[in-house]
Amino acid sequence: MDLPESSASTLQLVPATESEITESSTLGSNSWKGPLETDDYLRREAHLRDQALTRDGGIFYWVLVDAPAAPSCQGSRRILASCETIRKRALLARPGHPVREVITHGIGSVHCNPAYRGRGFARRMMVELAKKLDTWQQREGEKAEFTVLWSDIGKDFYAALGWKTYPSKHVALAPKSTFEHDIGLPRASLLVAENIVELCTADEANLRSDIAMPAWPGLAIRVALVPDAATLQWHHAREEFLAQVLLGKWPTAKGAMAETPDGRRVWCIWTRTFGASQNENVLNILRLFVEGGTNSDQPAVNGAAGNDQSHSAQALVRAIAAILQAAQVEASFWSMSSVQFWNPSPISVLAAQYLDPSVEILDRHDESLSSLRWHGKPMPDGVKIDWVSNEKYGWC
Repeated sequence: MDLPESSASTLQLVPATESEITESSTLGSNSWKGPLETDDYLRREAHLRDQALTRDGGIFYWVLVDAPAAPSCQGSRRILASCETIRKRALLARPGHPVREVITHGIGSVHCNPAYRGRGFARRMMVELAKKLDTWQQREGEKAEFTVLWSDIGKDFYAALGWKTYPSKHVALAPKSTFEHDIGLPRASLLVAENIVELCTADEANLRSDIAMPAWPGLAIRVALVPDAATLQWHHAREEFLAQVLLGKWPTAKGAMAETPDGRRVWCIWTRTFGASQNENVLNILRLFVEGGTNSDQPAVNGAAGNDQSHSAQALVRAIAAILQAAQVEASFWSMSSVQFWNPSPISVLAAQYLDPSVEILDRHDESLSSLRWHGKPMPDGVKIDWVSNEKYGWC
C-alpha cells in the first residue's frame, strides 16, 4: 500500500466534505454505533448535527489527507484519519480577575481507518488539530484557553500530546423497581423537557458565582464547561433517537427535583445511554445541581458545625438521595443496568450511601477519561488548572 510517512510535510488537516463526513462516519460506525444498524447510526449522526448546539458550525469535521493526492472537487481523496470538534461555551477564572466567558471545543470521534493503523496518522492528526484549535472559531485576535476530550484508549496517547487526564470517577447505583417511602426522604418530582431552559439558566448563574471562588487561593486557574440548555438538549436528542429506533418509546422524564425543609432545591438531569449489550445500558446523570453549592455543607455533615447547620446538611443529603432514588426507579423502568454520576461531590456520595451503604467511588482507567489541554499563556510554577463541575454533561 502506497502510504505517506506520518511525518511527511505534505499531510494536512482540512475540513471534510459532505461525502467525506459520510465516509468517515461509516468507517467509524463499528466503534460507535452500539446497538444500531449502520444506516440508523448515520441517521442519528445527521440528527445530532441538526441541534441547537451543533448548527451553524457548532460541530466541525476534520480529515487528515496527503495534500499532493488531493483531487479535484469531482474526485475523492484518501482519508488517513478523522475527527470532529464541537464548539462549547466555557467559563474561566484567574485569581484576582473577573470570570470570563470563553469558547472551547470538545474533540470526539477520533478515528483511523483500520487498514492504516500503526503508522502514526492519528497522532499526527492530533498534533495538527491542536494547532488549528489555538485560534479556531475564536473572537478576532484571541487565542483558545483550553480544549477537552474524553479518552476511550487509556491515558497515555492523549496525555503525550498535551491533553492531561483529569479525575474520571463515578458512583453507580442499582436500579430500583419501586420507591421506598419509609426511609425519611422528601418527595421528588420528575422534570420534563419544558423545565430544561429555566433550570439551566439558574445553574449557569450559580456556576459563575462558584467558579469565582478558588478552591486553592492563588494557586489555580478555574475552568468549567457551561451546562446550558443547548448542551443538555443535545444529549436528550441522542437518547430520544435511540429510544424510538430501538424501543418505539419516547423518554419523557428528563430528571428529578426535590427540596429541603428550608426550601433549598436540588435537581439532577439525566439521559439514557443505550449500549451494545444490556449491561451497557446506563442512566447517566448529566448534571447534579444543589442551590448554593455543596462545599459549605461538608463540615456540617461530618459533625464539625453546630446542630442547626448539621441538621440542614443532613436534610440536604436526604434531598439529594430523593432525586437519586427517582433516577433508580426510572432506570428500572427503562431496563438500565445502573445509575451513574461522574466526579461526585462528598455530599452526593453520602446521599448515594444513604440509599446503599455499600456504594463506593469507582475510578475509570480505560474509557471516558476526562482530558484537558491548556492552550493559553504558559502558567507560573505551582499554578494548577482546576476543572470545576467535570460531569457527564460536558462529554461529547
